[in-house]
Amino acid sequence: MTHDYAGAAGAFRTVLKKYPDSRKAPDAMLKLGYTQAAQKQYSAARATLSEVTQKFPDSDSAKLAADRLKKLPAQQ
Repeated sequence: MTHDYAGAAGAFRTVLKKYPDSRKAPDAMLKLGYTQAAQKQYSAARATLSEVTQKFPDSDSAKLAADRLKKLPAQQ
């Protein structure tokens, strides 16, 4: 099993760019944050996950983002 995080991040960004108002947008943004965290891009992950909670506060994605934010390593 390979982990193409860069490819996945690109795909999530494409969804967000082309379909920013889609019902899939919160999930795409959440998964982008997960991908950034997996690549140890913690400041980017923190920013993306925070954006999920701000833009989509009542979504399941926002709840998951808030949980993941608590588990990210401290600022480097």
